[in-house]
This record gives sequence, structure tokens and C-alpha cells, in this order.
Amino acid sequence: VGQDPTTNVQSQKCTKVCMMCSKMIDEVDYFDHINACIDISSARPNNIQECYICSKEIAEVDFITHVNAYASELSSSSKSKLTTRQTQNLCFICSLPIDSSKISSHTISCPSRHMYCLKCFQHSMNEYIKSNIPPGCHSTLCNYQLSRYDVACLPLESDTIKHLLTCVKSAQRPQCPLCLFYVDFNSMSDLENHAALCNSENLIACEYCHCLYNMYRMDDHLQQCRNLSHYQQQQTLIDFIVPRTKYPITSQEIRVFIEHRRKSRLPLDPHSIVDALAVLDGTFPFEIATRDCDVCAETCVYEDIFVFGCTESHKLCYRCFETSCTTKMTNNEILTCPLCNYQLQDGEIRQLRVSADRQKQLLEYQIQKTFSIYTGATQGVIKCPNQQCHWVAEAKDPTDRFQVQCPLCGYEFCSLCNQQYHFRTTCQEVPGITQRWFFWCNTERGNYWQARAQQDANFRAQLEDYERQKVTNERRNEELRQRYNDLLADETFKAQNCRLCPHCRRVVQHLGGCNSMICGQNYHGGDAQSGCGRPFDWSKAAPYVPIANRGPQQVKTKLKAPGEQKLVVHKDVQ
Repeated sequence: VGQDPTTNVQSQKCTKVCMMCSKMIDEVDYFDHINACIDISSARPNNIQECYICSKEIAEVDFITHVNAYASELSSSSKSKLTTRQTQNLCFICSLPIDSSKISSHTISCPSRHMYCLKCFQHSMNEYIKSNIPPGCHSTLCNYQLSRYDVACLPLESDTIKHLLTCVKSAQRPQCPLCLFYVDFNSMSDLENHAALCNSENLIACEYCHCLYNMYRMDDHLQQCRNLSHYQQQQTLIDFIVPRTKYPITSQEIRVFIEHRRKSRLPLDPHSIVDALAVLDGTFPFEIATRDCDVCAETCVYEDIFVFGCTESHKLCYRCFETSCTTKMTNNEILTCPLCNYQLQDGEIRQLRVSADRQKQLLEYQIQKTFSIYTGATQGVIKCPNQQCHWVAEAKDPTDRFQVQCPLCGYEFCSLCNQQYHFRTTCQEVPGITQRWFFWCNTERGNYWQARAQQDANFRAQLEDYERQKVTNERRNEELRQRYNDLLADETFKAQNCRLCPHCRRVVQHLGGCNSMICGQNYHGGDAQSGCGRPFDWSKAAPYVPIANRGPQQVKTKLKAPGEQKLVVHKDVQ
């Protein structure tokens, strides 16, 4: 319902809207201003003029008196009369009752839904064209600016609309009634073409990037999307949202907006994001932290800047980061920081915003280059013993024993002997412990329970439980026997063909040639393995001493009677 702007302004600011020029006039000067506007208006033929307030035809000699009297009556109207007027549709400029039909009026799509008679509206639009300023709902009372879609829907002549479009500055997009997204608009054909192709009923959301896709093409999309990194999946969502917002917004702003919603645990589906942005009316509520890339000097959102682990903490945008890696790989160079010689670590390469396959390719390339450089410089290296893995790293102390977990395949091993890591046990003690464990599981466990049961009747239950699980134990012991036989064969081979590096005590095999050796590789390079990289003379190296192939009777411990055993008390242990 329209509202009389004159009464509204008068009650709040003691001013009135001129019925002729729509300017805000102080109440004291209102009638003098009306008379001045009337004097400059053109006279009607036959000495008749139309009243701008009541639209009646008044004789020229009585026109000024009539306007002054009607304006005075309007300003002093009673509340009951005002209530009656507010129930009518009034033109927002001249305040005259108008029909709500599109033939005689037009409603602007501003938040207040202001309505105009066609005469006032056309006059207002012509003023915008003459002044070459962006068209709006009202020059002073409503700050809503018309969009290109608003102008295209105006009930005006095509030439007028064409001139108005050249003045439009608002980038607001119209909303599709089918998919509820906003559409880029230059002409009505853009919206019509979108509506003809829009099939919102067949759109479903991807579980990875949250974008909407046709259900018949979803399988193909999922095969590609599930292999993308988290950043690439989010970038897909950003690219989907950018052309569908009510007001144009940059990809950087959408990324910040999405991260804010993610931290606040708000929905991340496209409709929720687009609707939340539409409420902002083209303003962005968050301050975006930016920084210039050290290479291309382009200003980027800080989330798009990668900080290297070098001493200078160089900062590059991810695009320059990827370009540097590609260039160095093409030139057969090791991957480093583009601005210094800092060598990239596995974790830094994994931060690249590339596909999983490309990331894997860069990781394998870096491993091969690292391996070749270290072995060529005879430095100590640690290589993953998994035959299907190519991971290698520099050993700060090649003689130190510690647990290693391969960052590529996850295999855990000892840095010296490449076997499963053994806590509080030297590499030389492992074969003997393995031998004792085999004998214990195969025969000595049963002997232990029998001896215990003979010494103390309370152990009879444990012996009976062991006898019941004898079949299961035999199957397990068979597998253990095979592993023990492999251990003996390996010990025999190393005793016949291998010796110990005098520096790190690793087992080294002599494949031929002179006695000059380098731990971990051939003397002249190649065949690189884990080793300290230090030279030694094969003839002077200590031979490998295998574990003795003894029987259970030689390794078992004599069990003391319960009365002969000492009570062990651990202090401060609860």
C-alpha cells in the first residue's frame, strides 16, 4: 500500500515534498516554492490547467488559489482522513490514488515496493537520462538503484530503456524462479535462455564439492572430484558460486566467506551461501588479509600464500610455487625454494594445490633427485626397504639407530638393519631373540606349564588350557617355523658373503672387484642402499657372525622351584 510521503516527511523533519519538482522544501517556504514552480510551468490551451494534486481541470485565473487551498487542506487533514488515504495505492511522487494494474502504474522492486503513476515515473526516468546519472527509485527518498533487469522490465518505450541502460551502474542480477540462483543479465534473452535450459528437478549435490550437477552426469563428476585435493574441491565450489550470486563478488571473498561459515559450522551448500551473500546487498562483512607474492608481486589473500621452511621464510603465491616446481622438474633440477637453495620437504610438496597424480609425480621426482645427489656426494642415506617404494632421506648420523616410518608407504623399520624396529635391543641381538622365541612357542611353552604344574598344583588349569589350544598353536607354530628357517638361511648367507662396515656396523656384501668399498653403494656409484657413505677396505672388515644353529635344550633357562625363587619388589610401582 502506498504512503503519502508529504505527510511522513512533515511529521519527522517539518519538510514537504514539492508536488512539481519532488524536492524537499521547508514547511515555512512551501507555499512560496509551489507558486514559483507553477509560474514556470506551461499553461494549458483555452486557459485551463490540470491540478497537480487532485488532477482536476481548473481555470487559469483560479489555479493558484485552488492549489494553495488544497495544499493547506492536505497538510491539516485529520487522522481519520489520513488513515483512509493510507489504505489507497498512492503515487510515491504526486501522492494521487492510482490503479495497481500495470497499465496505469509501475512498482519498483525496492525493499519498500514504491509505486508510481506512469506519468510521474516516465518524467522521473527522463530526468535520469538528461542528467546521465544511475537511475533509482527516488532521487532523495529511496536509495535503491535500478539494475539492468529492472530497467528492461520498465513499461517505457524501447528508446527510453536503451538510454537508461547506458546509465545503469548497479550490478544486481535477477533471480531465476526455477533454480533460485542469480543470472548474469544483459538483455531479456539471457534470462529466457537460462530459464529454458534450467532443470532444477534433476540437480543433486556432490558429496565432495557440494556443487549441484545433473543426476545423469553425477557418476562421471564423482570419479573426477573424489581424486581432487581439498583445495581443488573448494575451488570447484567457488567457481560454481561466482556467476550465481546476487551481486558480483570475487573468488577471494567467497573463499573467506566459506571458511568463516565452515568455522561457524554453517551449511556449505550453494543455495545457503548465495542466500547469505544476497542479504549483504553487495557489501562484504569481513576484512581480507592480503600479502604480495615475493616473485610476481601480485596481491593475494593470505590463504593463497605459501610460506617456505627456509631461513628467510620466503612467501609465494601457490601459482608461482607450482610454476617453480614444474620449471625445475623440466630442467632436471632438485625442487627448492624459488628464491634460495632450500630443498623442499615431502610435507611442503604435499601442500601444492595440484591433483593427487601430479603431487605423487613431484614427490617421486624429488625422492629420485635427492637419492642421486646424496649418493653422488657419498653422504649417509636411509632408504625404505619396501621394494615397491622409492623413499630416501639423508641420515644426520648414519651410525645412530632409531625407528623410521616411511612417509610414502608407512612401513616402519630400523635405520641400521632395515628390520622391524626393536626397542632396547641391538641389531646383533635380534636374531638370537628370534631364535629363542621360536623355541619357546614350538616346545618350551608346553614344557614350562608341565614343570610348573608339577611344582605347584595351582598351575594345572593353565596347563589344561594350553593342551586344549594345542591344534591352534601347531598351526601358528608352523608359520613361525617357516620364518625361523628363513632366518637361518639368511644368517648362513650373510656369514658366507657379508662383512660389517667398520663405521656403522651395517652388513655389507662384496659383489666383486677390488677391496675398496663404500658403505651403501658401489665404489664408483650406483646400486645405492642404506649406508653411512664412508669408505673402507673389504679385507680389513670384520666378518659377520651368525647365530648358532642350536636346539631348544641349548637355549632354555632352567626353571627354579617356587621355594627357590626370590620375591621381586618394585619400589614406587602401584
